[in-house]
Amino acid sequence: MSRAWLPRRFSLVISAFAATAALASVTDVAVAQRSDPSAVTVVGRDANARRCSDQVMRGDTSDETITRCTEALGYRHLTQAAEIQLRINRGVTFMRRQQNEEALADFDAVVEIDRRHPEAQVNRGAALLQLHRYGPAIAAFTEALGLGVREPYKAYFNRGAAREALGDVRGAFEDYNTALEIYPDWGPANAELQRFARQRREHLQASQGSTSNQ
Repeated sequence: MSRAWLPRRFSLVISAFAATAALASVTDVAVAQRSDPSAVTVVGRDANARRCSDQVMRGDTSDETITRCTEALGYRHLTQAAEIQLRINRGVTFMRRQQNEEALADFDAVVEIDRRHPEAQVNRGAALLQLHRYGPAIAAFTEALGLGVREPYKAYFNRGAAREALGDVRGAFEDYNTALEIYPDWGPANAELQRFARQRREHLQASQGSTSNQ
């Protein structure tokens, strides 16, 4: 994923839509850590959907994975629920491939089907954040939180990053802190708050040094 602007400390959290025959839990990945998320989608009887599911679960970002998911989306008897699952998983794969415009197109398509889909909104926010479209990203994360996203600490964390990118340091701190309150000892949020504390100490030390030299 593009890190042309994003600070080196930044860890984007992707919410990968997980399902078996029905909807199940959501999993995450911190991009900077490159941990392997598991997004599973088993949709109907279509072989391509099953292969798409297996390959996304393994973290396979090859052209073949995209092809399998795309072919599954062309299945004649595809239901709306199946399309949502496939598009979110393909979108997550696109983000892993740093193809954020393509990912955003998939998440936007899900929102066209179901405007109240929180996981689509939180992933839209992640893609928008990677595209440096911070205002729309904040709106998407806020929408996901209002819709009851399954793991809200992710949305707060990413919204904090978007707010910080726009210079809203207080808002960023509050969002990182809320993420940590929801998920105590969570590494990415903990690291951001420690950074805030370190920067504050350095600022105070610099101010004291300047005063003593006058």
